[in-house]
Amino acid sequence: MEQSGQEETLASAQAALVEAAKAIVLMIATMDQRETRMHETFEREILSLRSEVTQIRGEVTTLVVGASAQIAAEAKQAMAPVAASYDRAVTATSAQLHSASKTVWLWFASGAALLLLCLAVSWMVLGFYRHELADAKEQLQNYKDALPTLQAFSASDAVVCGGRLCVNADPNGPRFGDKRQYHQAKPRPQQ
Repeated sequence: MEQSGQEETLASAQAALVEAAKAIVLMIATMDQRETRMHETFEREILSLRSEVTQIRGEVTTLVVGASAQIAAEAKQAMAPVAASYDRAVTATSAQLHSASKTVWLWFASGAALLLLCLAVSWMVLGFYRHELADAKEQLQNYKDALPTLQAFSASDAVVCGGRLCVNADPNGPRFGDKRQYHQAKPRPQQ
């Protein structure tokens, strides 16, 4: 009986082991199913995320392109008055510079003409003074030539009478001329 009790215990342990093995196999199968479902769910979520990321990228690209076009249009619209104002200022400044350039050239031409006129007048004045100087030199030479005659007249006892020269001749003085017809005048008396 003891053996039959042991067999029964052994059969009951075997049955419990078989039941435990069945439970373990069932648990493993359940875990495999769960893992497969989780893997499928995970794959679906990844695919869903990928499609959402692609969609978001497209939306961002559309936003960026639209925003850059809108920013460019708004910047162009905002800069249009400034550019027009700048264009007017540049045009006005260019016109003023052109006018100033004409004025500068006019002043330069006037200055050059005035300089040429001054040079011409100076040349004429210089010519006049050179002519006057030549006349003065000629008169000075005449005075220098007349100086010995005047000194001789001043030293001689002579006077002008009736448009001629009258002298008090020295009868004892030397005679001059080719025929020795001239008598030397007496010295002028000292006063």
